[in-house]
Amino acid sequence: MPDFIIISPVRNEEAFVEKTLKSVISQTVKPLEWIIVNDGSTDSTRSIVEQWVKQYPWIRLINIEDRGFYYPGTGVVNVITRGYESVSRKEWDFLIKLDCDITVENNYFEAIFAEFEKNPALGIASGAIYLVDGDIVRKEKSQRDHPWGASKVYRRKCFQDISGWKAIPGWDLADLLSAQMRGWETRCFDEYRILHYRGTGTRRTDFTKGRFLLGRFHYRYGYSISYTFLKSIYWLGEKPYIIGGISIFLGFIYAAARKESKLFEEDMRQFLRQKHKKFLREKLRVLFMKK
Repeated sequence: MPDFIIISPVRNEEAFVEKTLKSVISQTVKPLEWIIVNDGSTDSTRSIVEQWVKQYPWIRLINIEDRGFYYPGTGVVNVITRGYESVSRKEWDFLIKLDCDITVENNYFEAIFAEFEKNPALGIASGAIYLVDGDIVRKEKSQRDHPWGASKVYRRKCFQDISGWKAIPGWDLADLLSAQMRGWETRCFDEYRILHYRGTGTRRTDFTKGRFLLGRFHYRYGYSISYTFLKSIYWLGEKPYIIGGISIFLGFIYAAARKESKLFEEDMRQFLRQKHKKFLREKLRVLFMKK
Protein backbone atom coordinates (compact mmCIF):
# COMPACT_ATOMS: atom_id res chain seq x y z
CA MET A 1 0.00 0.00 0.00
CA PRO A 2 1.21 3.53 -0.76
CA ASP A 3 2.09 6.03 1.94
CA PHE A 4 -0.36 8.89 2.34
CA ILE A 5 -1.21 11.89 4.46
CA ILE A 6 -4.56 13.51 5.23
CA ILE A 7 -5.26 17.19 5.77
CA SER A 8 -8.64 18.22 7.16
CA PRO A 9 -10.06 21.70 7.71
CA VAL A 10 -12.65 21.84 10.47
CA ARG A 11 -14.82 24.61 11.89
CA ASN A 12 -17.72 24.12 14.30
CA GLU A 13 -18.33 20.46 13.45
CA GLU A 14 -19.08 19.13 16.94
CA ALA A 15 -22.07 17.24 15.54
CA PHE A 16 -20.05 15.35 12.92
CA VAL A 17 -16.31 15.44 13.59
CA GLU A 18 -16.32 12.32 15.75
CA LYS A 19 -18.05 10.40 12.96
CA THR A 20 -15.17 11.34 10.65
CA LEU A 21 -12.55 10.46 13.26
CA LYS A 22 -14.06 7.02 13.80
CA SER A 23 -14.33 6.49 10.04
CA VAL A 24 -10.63 7.18 9.45
CA ILE A 25 -9.52 5.16 12.47
CA SER A 26 -11.48 2.19 11.08
CA GLN A 27 -9.82 2.25 7.66
CA THR A 28 -8.01 -0.86 6.45
CA VAL A 29 -4.99 1.36 5.71
CA LYS A 30 -3.83 4.23 7.91
CA PRO A 31 -2.09 7.49 6.97
CA LEU A 32 1.45 8.39 7.89
CA GLU A 33 0.00 11.57 9.34
CA TRP A 34 -3.40 13.20 9.68
CA ILE A 35 -3.30 16.94 10.25
CA ILE A 36 -6.58 18.46 11.39
CA VAL A 37 -6.62 22.25 11.16
CA ASN A 38 -9.15 23.77 13.53
CA ASP A 39 -10.31 26.98 11.86
CA GLY A 40 -11.29 28.94 14.97
CA SER A 41 -14.14 26.68 16.12
CA THR A 42 -16.31 28.23 18.83
CA ASP A 43 -18.08 24.99 19.80
CA SER A 44 -16.61 21.79 21.29
CA THR A 45 -14.86 20.67 18.08
CA ARG A 46 -11.39 21.37 19.46
CA SER A 47 -11.88 19.42 22.69
CA ILE A 48 -13.35 16.46 20.80
CA VAL A 49 -10.35 16.25 18.46
CA GLU A 50 -7.89 16.71 21.34
CA GLN A 51 -9.19 13.55 22.99
CA TRP A 52 -8.44 11.56 19.84
CA VAL A 53 -5.01 13.13 19.40
CA LYS A 54 -4.06 11.74 22.83
CA GLN A 55 -4.88 8.22 21.66
CA TYR A 56 -3.38 8.28 18.16
CA PRO A 57 0.08 9.86 17.74
CA TRP A 58 -0.33 10.08 13.95
CA ILE A 59 -3.20 12.57 14.38
CA ARG A 60 -2.10 16.17 14.86
CA LEU A 61 -4.23 19.22 15.66
CA ILE A 62 -3.38 22.76 14.60
CA ASN A 63 -5.49 25.58 16.00
CA ILE A 64 -6.08 28.86 14.19
CA GLU A 65 -7.52 31.91 15.90
CA ASP A 66 -11.19 32.56 15.17
CA ARG A 67 -11.65 35.19 12.45
CA GLY A 68 -15.29 35.57 13.46
CA PHE A 69 -16.91 34.03 10.39
CA TYR A 70 -16.80 31.03 8.03
CA TYR A 71 -14.70 31.85 4.95
CA PRO A 72 -15.43 29.44 2.07
CA GLY A 73 -13.25 29.08 -1.00
CA THR A 74 -10.15 31.18 -0.40
CA GLY A 75 -10.38 30.72 3.35
CA VAL A 76 -10.59 26.93 3.10
CA VAL A 77 -7.47 26.84 0.91
CA ASN A 78 -5.61 29.04 3.39
CA VAL A 79 -6.54 26.61 6.16
CA ILE A 80 -5.52 23.41 4.35
CA THR A 81 -2.34 25.09 3.10
CA ARG A 82 -1.49 25.78 6.73
CA GLY A 83 -1.86 22.06 7.35
CA TYR A 84 0.20 21.14 4.29
CA GLU A 85 3.04 23.40 5.40
CA SER A 86 3.04 21.57 8.75
CA VAL A 87 3.47 18.06 7.32
CA SER A 88 6.41 16.34 8.99
CA ARG A 89 6.32 13.04 7.05
CA LYS A 90 7.72 13.98 3.65
CA GLU A 91 7.79 10.51 2.03
CA TRP A 92 4.11 10.40 1.07
CA ASP A 93 2.77 9.12 -2.26
CA PHE A 94 -0.77 10.50 -1.95
CA LEU A 95 -2.39 13.50 -0.30
CA ILE A 96 -6.03 13.47 0.82
CA LYS A 97 -8.05 16.58 1.55
CA LEU A 98 -10.81 15.33 3.83
CA ASP A 99 -13.69 17.29 5.35
CA CYS A 100 -14.79 16.54 8.90
CA ASP A 101 -18.50 16.13 8.22
CA ILE A 102 -18.29 12.88 6.25
CA THR A 103 -17.82 9.14 6.71
CA VAL A 104 -16.61 6.49 4.26
CA GLU A 105 -16.65 2.71 4.16
CA ASN A 106 -13.79 0.95 5.97
CA ASN A 107 -11.92 0.06 2.77
CA TYR A 108 -12.48 3.43 1.07
CA PHE A 109 -8.84 4.55 0.97
CA GLU A 110 -7.61 1.11 -0.02
CA ALA A 111 -10.15 0.92 -2.87
CA ILE A 112 -9.28 4.39 -4.19
CA PHE A 113 -5.57 3.59 -4.13
CA ALA A 114 -6.28 0.43 -6.13
CA GLU A 115 -7.82 2.63 -8.84
CA PHE A 116 -4.67 4.74 -8.94
CA GLU A 117 -2.58 1.57 -9.19
CA LYS A 118 -4.63 0.37 -12.18
CA ASN A 119 -4.35 3.72 -13.97
CA PRO A 120 -0.97 5.53 -13.83
CA ALA A 121 -2.56 8.54 -15.60
CA LEU A 122 -5.07 9.07 -12.78
CA GLY A 123 -4.08 12.22 -10.91
CA ILE A 124 -7.07 13.19 -8.73
CA ALA A 125 -9.98 11.03 -7.57
CA SER A 126 -12.80 10.71 -5.08
CA GLY A 127 -15.85 8.62 -4.35
CA ALA A 128 -19.39 9.87 -4.86
CA ILE A 129 -21.23 12.10 -2.40
CA TYR A 130 -24.38 10.77 -0.75
CA LEU A 131 -26.20 13.41 1.29
CA VAL A 132 -27.57 12.16 4.60
CA ASP A 133 -30.74 13.82 5.88
CA GLY A 134 -32.10 11.78 8.76
CA ASP A 135 -33.13 8.42 7.32
CA ILE A 136 -32.91 9.72 3.74
CA VAL A 137 -29.70 9.14 1.78
CA ARG A 138 -29.57 10.82 -1.63
CA LYS A 139 -26.76 10.64 -4.18
CA GLU A 140 -25.48 13.98 -5.41
CA LYS A 141 -25.33 14.29 -9.19
CA SER A 142 -21.83 14.69 -10.55
CA GLN A 143 -19.86 14.34 -13.74
CA ARG A 144 -17.59 11.35 -14.14
CA ASP A 145 -14.40 13.43 -14.31
CA HIS A 146 -15.28 15.75 -11.41
CA PRO A 147 -14.03 14.41 -8.05
CA TRP A 148 -15.57 15.96 -4.95
CA GLY A 149 -13.69 18.46 -2.79
CA ALA A 150 -15.00 16.87 0.42
CA SER A 151 -12.72 13.85 -0.02
CA LYS A 152 -10.21 14.50 -2.78
CA VAL A 153 -7.20 12.21 -3.29
CA TYR A 154 -4.14 13.58 -5.14
CA ARG A 155 -1.25 11.62 -6.60
CA ARG A 156 1.95 13.35 -5.50
CA LYS A 157 3.30 14.02 -9.01
CA CYS A 158 -0.04 15.49 -10.09
CA PHE A 159 -0.23 17.71 -7.01
CA GLN A 160 3.25 19.00 -7.78
CA ASP A 161 2.42 19.53 -11.47
CA ILE A 162 -0.56 21.77 -10.63
CA SER A 163 1.45 23.62 -7.94
CA GLY A 164 -1.01 22.71 -5.22
CA TRP A 165 -4.21 24.53 -4.38
CA LYS A 166 -5.10 27.94 -5.74
CA ALA A 167 -6.48 30.25 -3.04
CA ILE A 168 -9.61 31.36 -4.89
CA PRO A 169 -13.33 30.59 -4.84
CA GLY A 170 -13.64 27.52 -7.07
CA TRP A 171 -10.27 26.06 -6.06
CA ASP A 172 -11.65 22.52 -6.36
CA LEU A 173 -12.66 23.18 -9.98
CA ALA A 174 -9.38 24.93 -10.76
CA ASP A 175 -7.23 22.04 -9.57
CA LEU A 176 -8.98 19.39 -11.64
CA LEU A 177 -8.93 21.62 -14.74
CA SER A 178 -5.25 22.30 -14.18
CA ALA A 179 -4.59 18.57 -13.87
CA GLN A 180 -6.56 17.75 -17.03
CA MET A 181 -4.75 20.47 -18.98
CA ARG A 182 -1.48 18.75 -18.05
CA GLY A 183 -2.61 15.37 -19.27
CA TRP A 184 -3.81 13.88 -16.00
CA GLU A 185 -7.13 12.06 -15.68
CA THR A 186 -9.57 12.90 -12.88
CA ARG A 187 -12.38 10.65 -11.70
CA CYS A 188 -15.37 10.47 -9.41
CA PHE A 189 -16.05 6.79 -8.65
CA ASP A 190 -19.74 6.20 -8.02
CA GLU A 191 -19.09 2.81 -6.45
CA TYR A 192 -17.26 4.31 -3.45
CA ARG A 193 -19.69 6.11 -1.18
CA ILE A 194 -18.95 9.27 0.81
CA LEU A 195 -21.71 9.93 3.32
CA HIS A 196 -21.96 13.70 3.70
CA TYR A 197 -23.84 14.93 6.75
CA ARG A 198 -23.74 18.62 5.87
CA GLY A 199 -24.75 19.40 2.31
CA THR A 200 -22.51 21.61 0.16
CA GLY A 201 -23.29 25.26 0.76
CA THR A 202 -25.59 24.64 3.76
CA ARG A 203 -23.57 27.00 5.93
CA ARG A 204 -25.25 29.73 3.92
CA THR A 205 -28.69 30.24 5.45
CA ASP A 206 -30.03 32.17 2.45
CA PHE A 207 -30.02 29.71 -0.45
CA THR A 208 -31.31 32.30 -2.91
CA LYS A 209 -28.30 34.51 -2.26
CA GLY A 210 -26.11 31.43 -2.55
CA ARG A 211 -27.48 30.62 -6.02
CA PHE A 212 -27.05 34.26 -7.08
CA LEU A 213 -23.42 34.06 -5.94
CA LEU A 214 -23.00 30.82 -7.88
CA GLY A 215 -24.18 32.59 -11.03
CA ARG A 216 -21.63 35.33 -10.45
CA PHE A 217 -18.93 32.69 -10.10
CA HIS A 218 -20.05 31.09 -13.36
CA TYR A 219 -19.18 34.34 -15.10
CA ARG A 220 -15.91 34.71 -13.19
CA TYR A 221 -14.90 31.11 -14.00
CA GLY A 222 -15.44 31.77 -17.70
CA TYR A 223 -18.71 29.87 -18.34
CA SER A 224 -20.55 30.85 -21.50
CA ILE A 225 -23.95 32.51 -21.07
CA SER A 226 -25.64 29.65 -22.96
CA TYR A 227 -24.18 27.00 -20.66
CA THR A 228 -25.19 28.97 -17.56
CA PHE A 229 -28.69 29.37 -18.99
CA LEU A 230 -29.02 25.60 -19.39
CA LYS A 231 -27.66 25.04 -15.87
CA SER A 232 -30.21 27.56 -14.58
CA ILE A 233 -33.02 25.58 -16.20
CA TYR A 234 -31.76 22.45 -14.46
CA TRP A 235 -31.71 24.24 -11.10
CA LEU A 236 -35.36 25.26 -11.46
CA GLY A 237 -36.18 21.76 -10.22
CA GLU A 238 -33.81 21.88 -7.24
CA LYS A 239 -34.26 23.62 -3.89
CA PRO A 240 -35.05 26.46 -3.65
CA TYR A 241 -37.41 25.55 -6.48
CA ILE A 242 -37.78 27.96 -9.42
CA ILE A 243 -36.14 30.92 -7.70
CA GLY A 244 -32.83 29.08 -7.36
CA GLY A 245 -32.42 28.61 -11.10
CA ILE A 246 -33.53 32.17 -11.81
CA SER A 247 -31.05 33.48 -9.24
CA ILE A 248 -28.14 31.68 -10.92
CA PHE A 249 -28.86 33.29 -14.27
CA LEU A 250 -29.45 36.72 -12.74
CA GLY A 251 -26.15 36.38 -10.86
CA PHE A 252 -24.35 35.68 -14.14
CA ILE A 253 -25.96 38.72 -15.83
CA TYR A 254 -25.14 40.90 -12.82
CA ALA A 255 -21.46 39.88 -12.90
CA ALA A 256 -21.27 40.34 -16.68
CA ALA A 257 -22.80 43.82 -16.47
CA ARG A 258 -20.27 44.78 -13.81
CA LYS A 259 -17.42 43.12 -15.73
CA GLU A 260 -16.30 41.37 -12.57
CA SER A 261 -12.75 40.06 -12.58
CA LYS A 262 -12.12 36.54 -13.85
CA LEU A 263 -10.86 33.92 -11.38
CA PHE A 264 -9.24 31.60 -13.93
CA GLU A 265 -6.53 32.40 -16.47
CA GLU A 266 -7.58 32.67 -20.13
CA ASP A 267 -6.14 29.27 -21.11
CA MET A 268 -8.12 27.59 -18.34
CA ARG A 269 -11.30 29.46 -19.31
CA GLN A 270 -10.94 28.31 -22.90
CA PHE A 271 -10.29 24.73 -21.77
CA LEU A 272 -13.40 24.87 -19.57
CA ARG A 273 -15.62 26.16 -22.37
CA GLN A 274 -14.40 23.39 -24.67
CA LYS A 275 -15.29 20.84 -21.99
CA HIS A 276 -18.78 22.33 -21.73
CA LYS A 277 -19.28 22.15 -25.50
CA LYS A 278 -18.20 18.51 -25.52
CA PHE A 279 -20.50 17.73 -22.59
CA LEU A 280 -23.51 19.32 -24.31
CA ARG A 281 -22.79 17.54 -27.60
CA GLU A 282 -22.70 14.19 -25.80
CA LYS A 283 -25.96 14.94 -24.00
CA LEU A 284 -27.65 15.86 -27.27
CA ARG A 285 -26.29 12.77 -28.97
CA VAL A 286 -27.70 10.52 -26.21
CA LEU A 287 -31.03 12.37 -26.37
CA PHE A 288 -31.40 11.89 -30.13
CA MET A 289 -30.28 8.25 -29.92
CA LYS A 290 -33.12 7.57 -27.48
CA LYS A 291 -35.59 9.04 -29.94
